[in-house]
Amino acid sequence: MAFYKKFLIGILLVVVLFAVNYVMSLFVSNSQLLLLVKVASVVISGLYFLIIITDGLRDILKGKGNVSIVVPNVVKYLGYIVIFIVAFSIFGVTSAEAIAGGTFAGLVIGLALQPVLQNFFAGLLIMGTGYISIGDHVRIMSTKITYTPVLFPQYKYFSRDFIEQGIEGDVVEIDLFFSRILLENGREIRIPNYILLESSVIDYTSKYSKDFVISIRVEFPLYKVDLERIEQQIVEVLKGYEIIEGPFLSEQSDKEHVILSLKIRANVTEWKKVKSEVLKRLLILRKRIVES
Repeated sequence: MAFYKKFLIGILLVVVLFAVNYVMSLFVSNSQLLLLVKVASVVISGLYFLIIITDGLRDILKGKGNVSIVVPNVVKYLGYIVIFIVAFSIFGVTSAEAIAGGTFAGLVIGLALQPVLQNFFAGLLIMGTGYISIGDHVRIMSTKITYTPVLFPQYKYFSRDFIEQGIEGDVVEIDLFFSRILLENGREIRIPNYILLESSVIDYTSKYSKDFVISIRVEFPLYKVDLERIEQQIVEVLKGYEIIEGPFLSEQSDKEHVILSLKIRANVTEWKKVKSEVLKRLLILRKRIVES
């Protein structure tokens, strides 16, 4: 719905509430009831306009990174404070008394709601510093987030692949209390902001690097491979790919096989496809050598 339509509905809401207050003042003599109705009318009107203003700010600032999150949230919570002070002033409490009472109540509530406040201020820091941003593809590594360790077959324990454990996915929302991350399997996980701020984060969409280095190791039979030519054969097979290290005869897996290793540079968004194609070409080469 367009902003101006929401605003007109708000004006209509204020008129209706004003009429309700006026009619009740004609027929109801209980001053306390009239006061409660008046306060309720102010709170309802204030909350409605606060909602449409924050929604409007989100639409205006959409696509401007963390600013589109921080500004509407700050306006929202400042609006709550203003509504709180106005409501108390209607009861006859001055703004100074309301603030003083709010300060004392804040100390009591602050102790009771310490985890909530932790998340609140952590959310402000995350959004203000850009610790993570909406759209980032990240891996969150924290002992406070339960996950199942990756299990590999026995041969993988001899692999030099770097294993990154943790929660991986796309950041879809950052609120003042928790953040939403959409996992690769399509599930959504909500992480309290204070845990997120205390976690190590791998950013796969870092603005500082768009490269991903892939380690490849393939086993060749010693009785078939030409040790003088195998490295050159691999270079020829992988023509078109950026080899930054190798190929090397790295080690023997047993008395009859030798392992060749190399590293390929790829774009961070396409590294899985590149690794699959490189491995496929090497396996085809090995099959050709074995069958020759």
